[in-house]
Amino acid sequence: MARGQQTGVALAFLAIYLIWGSTFLATRYAVATIPPFFVAGTRFFLAGLVLFSIAQWREPTKLNWRNWTAAIGMGALFFLICHGGVSWAARHVPSGVSALLMSSISLWTALLELATKSATRPGRRMLFALFVGFFGMVLLVIRPEVLDGSKVGSTGAMVVLIGAFSWAVGTVLVRRMPLPSSPFLSSGMQMIGGGGLLLVAGFLSGQANNFQVSNISRSSAIAMLFLTLIGSLVGFTCYVWLLGVSTPTRVATYAYVNPIIALMLGWSLGGEHPSTLSLIASGVVIVSVATVISSKRPSTPDGTASQSVNFNPLFAADEP
Repeated sequence: MARGQQTGVALAFLAIYLIWGSTFLATRYAVATIPPFFVAGTRFFLAGLVLFSIAQWREPTKLNWRNWTAAIGMGALFFLICHGGVSWAARHVPSGVSALLMSSISLWTALLELATKSATRPGRRMLFALFVGFFGMVLLVIRPEVLDGSKVGSTGAMVVLIGAFSWAVGTVLVRRMPLPSSPFLSSGMQMIGGGGLLLVAGFLSGQANNFQVSNISRSSAIAMLFLTLIGSLVGFTCYVWLLGVSTPTRVATYAYVNPIIALMLGWSLGGEHPSTLSLIASGVVIVSVATVISSKRPSTPDGTASQSVNFNPLFAADEP
């Protein structure tokens, strides 16, 4: 690898580590004065339109109703349920804890592969890591004091876990969906579908009833721009490029670096103060996720090695 490319790879890794790690705190600021579903819906719908337009401009592709049905279905799993839940929970769960719970996508995906008897199902080492990881998540969910004392903190944490599980389901199913081969086009379509569903959900749930644009604070507006332009577009572009020049296992390291970044930012900038139990549980979850990601995977039916249960161009599209 040429020195210039090595520098590019290092910068791209730094980008997905810092950008995606900071999106959790940015989401907390954005939902302070903007309804949660509109934060996630606007962000992904606009980012999806940009990705879709660029992909079609570079390589025009004829799409049919099956492609769009699959994209909307995957968008519901990845964005409506997952990111919609994370955005709603951002008002009740510290950003660092939310990031840690989202890292459980690796654990849920491995568990689903075991349940479906996939060719890439986990081995004994990974099963032990799963057990340890879920124990750490239980500590984060059942003890209200690690959730800044919020009265609905535990409920919010459960919503985030449901969102992580939804993303894992999508990760397993997306391989079987009739989606375009281009990751940019496919992801753009899914973002459009999921973002559109989030906007509809925002109206149907009444989140727009008392919302006025004039009430948006400066910090929320800046956070919204950051999430849309930097978190989704720049972060995802770096991620897709890395998938082409690095290994899936190395790229997937963001899954346990992002929570560390989120915890540090939440403590230093967001006024979040994790308890000792929270830090212990965080360490348990991060080690578990690192073990799952670094585990060697058996070969898939086509003879290729599947090194990571998270090898999905939409995994944590920001943040996910």
